[in-house]
Amino acid sequence: MRGLFVPQFTAFKKNNEVDYQATIEHGEYLLSQGVSGLVPFGTFGEGSSLSLKERMKLTEGLASIIKENALIPCIISNSLGDIWEYLDSVKDIPLKAIMVLPPCYFKQIDNQSLIDFFKVVAEKSAHPIVAYNLPAYSMRIGSEVATKSPIWGVKDSSGDFESALDLIKNGVKILLGSDDLLVKGIAAGARGGMCGLANFFPVQMVKIFQLASSGVASNVAEAQDILDKIFAAVNSVNKDFSGVKSIGALKNASPHFMPTNMGDMRSPCPTYKSPESDISRMIELAKIVYDIS
Repeated sequence: MRGLFVPQFTAFKKNNEVDYQATIEHGEYLLSQGVSGLVPFGTFGEGSSLSLKERMKLTEGLASIIKENALIPCIISNSLGDIWEYLDSVKDIPLKAIMVLPPCYFKQIDNQSLIDFFKVVAEKSAHPIVAYNLPAYSMRIGSEVATKSPIWGVKDSSGDFESALDLIKNGVKILLGSDDLLVKGIAAGARGGMCGLANFFPVQMVKIFQLASSGVASNVAEAQDILDKIFAAVNSVNKDFSGVKSIGALKNASPHFMPTNMGDMRSPCPTYKSPESDISRMIELAKIVYDIS
């Protein structure tokens, strides 16, 4: 796996029901913009709030539109049984891989227990497993765990470049989940990124990946410049928010400049409303980014 993948949003209606049509339409839009594939049910997709039945219905819907691109669903669950049930349910669906976050409720376990966890997950899976390193919410997946587990590699969302670099230096295949480290990470040997901001700027994030992957200094500098412009735009509505609040603020702002419906957040996560002045500023800066193709 190599490229720019999108951990796409799940659209929810105001009554908290999944908007299946809007979610699939957004996936179709992203694919039409040249991204390498879709990663539903991750952090941006509020995967921890979805039931097994909901995940299965969306998986089948997205699989019907994916064509030659990659579909890499994420599992965020504290239940090994739930993980196994999903793996069994999708065994005949042509997925590129499945990304798995270690159970986040059980944080005080040692590396060997984490290695054993990925072994029992991989044994049940018909598809390659990508380990989701998100230490802010779950167990840290370092090079010891990654090299001794039967996984394809790691999505590194640690936000720590040294953590990503350690994985790369130990021969672990990684995809960057921290958007701000995308250019730096690719230059260091990452295979690409799973970047939430590609929900809004898919063409530009793909271009960043392509430029950074060239290894040419001027191209890498151009890639970083585009990324800086993207962050200037999104930080207009994110300046007072972080984490789930940030995702809610971006969802709220999206109707002003996106062609697809990203819906609301699902309870208990509110769809945060930024001041109109901040949204206007984001629209202004987003236009600059959209002029880059």
